[in-house]
Amino acid sequence: MLSIDDNIYMTQVDRGSAMGDFLRLFWVPALLSSELPGPDCAPIRVTLLGEKLIAFRDSSGKVGLLFEKCPHRRASLFFGRNEEMGIRCAYHGWKFDVNGECIDMPSEPVASNFRHKIKQTAFATEEKGGLIWAYLGSKTSMPEFPAFPWINLPSKQVHITKRLERTNWIQGLEGGIDSSHSNFLHSNLESFRMTKEWVEKAAKASDLRAKYHALDRSPVFTAEDTNYGVRVGARRDIGEGKYYWRFTHWMMPFYNLFKNGDKAPGMNSQGIAWIPIDKTNCWTIVITWNEQRELSDADISSADDFAGPVITGSFEPVRNINNDYQINREDQILNTFTGIEGIQAQDMAVQESMGSIVDRNEEHLGTSDTAIIAMRRRLLKLSSDYSKGYKPPAVNDGSVYRVRFAEALVDQNQELSEVERTRMCQH
Repeated sequence: MLSIDDNIYMTQVDRGSAMGDFLRLFWVPALLSSELPGPDCAPIRVTLLGEKLIAFRDSSGKVGLLFEKCPHRRASLFFGRNEEMGIRCAYHGWKFDVNGECIDMPSEPVASNFRHKIKQTAFATEEKGGLIWAYLGSKTSMPEFPAFPWINLPSKQVHITKRLERTNWIQGLEGGIDSSHSNFLHSNLESFRMTKEWVEKAAKASDLRAKYHALDRSPVFTAEDTNYGVRVGARRDIGEGKYYWRFTHWMMPFYNLFKNGDKAPGMNSQGIAWIPIDKTNCWTIVITWNEQRELSDADISSADDFAGPVITGSFEPVRNINNDYQINREDQILNTFTGIEGIQAQDMAVQESMGSIVDRNEEHLGTSDTAIIAMRRRLLKLSSDYSKGYKPPAVNDGSVYRVRFAEALVDQNQELSEVERTRMCQH
């Protein structure tokens, strides 16, 4: 349960709100690089943290991110001409480079120096890891770039999907760090009922999660504050005198790491970012990567299946709120817990069903919500502290993001110390 005031505070993203200003301390994944496929390609509209922007790639390949409305008569630069190192407004021909400098003003006399007095608001961009990143905060205090393990890998070792989610970004993030829901929402009926056939199959699995995850549906959770956010531990009692421990991470402000390829040769790692479009919509960006090898066609197909298909020419999921995520009631009766196909479609169905901003004052949280409670508390405190002049270490130390998912079998009479938990999760 969260107070009405705290819920409003936490879900705001606009400039000038306490949470919106806190989010502007960080680099924000704004676009897939492929959305601007080449120099002088068509500009695209971008809404990020409630800001209406235009993105374009100039003749040299550099990305510009400007306020959408031309400073002359407020026409949209979306209709402009992207050519010769700048974007030119279609209304009167005013032209701006990636830094927002007005480099041509053909509607004014040649002798006029008026263009030198005009500048369009522009935001810093960087292109890394298959994404175009934006910094929407003060240019007098630029943050360090997050040193995610995938950020500098060759492009063939990283695959990224992007989907529109029609909720506040916090709802998506809460779903990501909620480890207990996967025993239900993403299960099939065999695992939910733990049939004899399923138990025999699970016992033969080499992957720890496949073998043990479903054996305990009410894990004991721990949540520990770290310099990057919160480390979430889920301890499942699997019998045999052992616990199955699984550690995932909330990394401030948008990110969740939940799968690590280092645990076995050839396996892929995976993480998700929930990027606020505005206070009622977000982008769900899933990054799949492998630090040892190029991703195979099967790897990419699996990542795309995780995200689900999209409506042609958009990032809108085919299975969406308007068609009840194509729920199949017969399949729900006979095969799967939900009757909805696809992990992300299942997540979006429950998250979007809460409303665009859930009323957290009406919740009744249990022990399985330990990580969600810890994330909310930490995020509210970090934002409040920033309003008093304190920045979290992650802003100026990108190395804190070099962590990994971890899992282990531990004897029930053995305690994992904080030092051991930290060591397991270091990259």
